[in-house]
Amino acid sequence: MFIPTFIANQEFEPAQVKPRMFFYNGKLETTPYNVQGQRSPTVGTGDTINYYPYFDHYSTGSVSQLPNSGSDSLLYFNEGSSLGSIPNESIYSEYWSKYVGLLYDPKTRLIEGSAIIPFADYVDMELNDIVFFRGNHYHLRAINQYNLKTGECQLQLLGPIIDDSLDNQ
Repeated sequence: MFIPTFIANQEFEPAQVKPRMFFYNGKLETTPYNVQGQRSPTVGTGDTINYYPYFDHYSTGSVSQLPNSGSDSLLYFNEGSSLGSIPNESIYSEYWSKYVGLLYDPKTRLIEGSAIIPFADYVDMELNDIVFFRGNHYHLRAINQYNLKTGECQLQLLGPIIDDSLDNQ
């Protein structure tokens, strides 16, 4: 039976970890074991059960009971999998790699400027929206010091935009 343990050092002392999210991947069969001292509606004291709940940083999907190369990952950089195989994609590669690539691209420029944005538009805007400013498209990085009365604010824009950003517009 696999029970995930977070260790702090080579002596296998337990690490104090902050709360984290896992995929619940159902129940996996295991060799039968006895449960002692537990009182619940489904499992009584002394009952023998042959499964355990399997949760992991990786999803199992609908085809397999174990993670595989196509599984989803909740990690920024995938680690070795205790069961199954390591997924090809991670949270970083799925959601952040293009943005971080934009930040560190030598062609990228951070533009700071002032603007007047009507309140109705301001409440609909989200970070990383594509905005058209002075004849060019940019990613919206921040709206600071927004004045509710006048609509005046300070903008931070990143450009040039990521390839394919305008395809869904």
